[in-house]
Amino acid sequence: MKEIFKITLSLTCVCIAAALILGAVYTQTEHIRKEQEEKTERQTIQSLLGYGPGKEIPADLNVFSIHRYVINTADAKTMLGYVLPLKDKGHVLAEIELSGKPGKVIPLEGKESEIAERASRDKIVNDALPDGWKAVWAQTLYVANLGDKRLGYVVPGVTQGFKTFIHLMVSLDPDFTVTGIAITESEEDPGLGAEIEQGFFRNQFVGKTQDVLRNLKVVKEPLPDDYFRALEPAKAKRAGMTPEQVREARDKYLKADIYALTGATISSVAVTVGVKDAVRKFVYRIDILNDAIKQDNVQVAF
Repeated sequence: MKEIFKITLSLTCVCIAAALILGAVYTQTEHIRKEQEEKTERQTIQSLLGYGPGKEIPADLNVFSIHRYVINTADAKTMLGYVLPLKDKGHVLAEIELSGKPGKVIPLEGKESEIAERASRDKIVNDALPDGWKAVWAQTLYVANLGDKRLGYVVPGVTQGFKTFIHLMVSLDPDFTVTGIAITESEEDPGLGAEIEQGFFRNQFVGKTQDVLRNLKVVKEPLPDDYFRALEPAKAKRAGMTPEQVREARDKYLKADIYALTGATISSVAVTVGVKDAVRKFVYRIDILNDAIKQDNVQVAF
């Protein structure tokens, strides 16, 4: 009986020790994983804004995060809430009704690091709301300034691909013209749908205005040779194209539809729909948000 007790006790101790070790390892690796994800996202945003390898990031580049929430009140009413950074430090939650009418502006108690972290921000936002209200994070948008001048925006999007959802980011200039797109998550087939990550496909969206995007389609035609070369700097250089020739070739197709990837029309359409949808919703929402900021005289950092 004593032997059984000793064996049981030993196994219990081993299990507890293993659980503690696994817990410590998970905590450490989870921390590293989050740091890597944040670093990758930051680099993607900077790249979309035109900075990164080969182009130094200016000291006066500021990228501000705007966190959009969906708020459900105690009486089942739905509205939007935006966590906004203030010029004199701190953050507020600006409520906006679905009709576009501004609601209350609620100060948020929390450090910059707490607002940046999803879990702690969710708690801060919900603690600031009346009893019975609940806020759920929807997405984070980015506003970029170069000094006091608006540089542009970076907007996330998601769309149904051939296999799973495709996550992307779209960068826009102050007039909401596309300046770049990045595929941030995708499980499309290698050699087919996965080619959506290639520059010759992604760069077809660059320079598309709101008006062009509105009617943009995907065509199953071969990508013209001059356009194909101009869409990727390395290919253009190997082909001996001058910067002027590259610019002329790309300008020539600014209003053209998107040329589908060979054997991956579904993936091509998915990205096109995702870009159009992300830009359309962003432009509509940012106009309403800007009106609310002006009406409530919110001194935002951007």
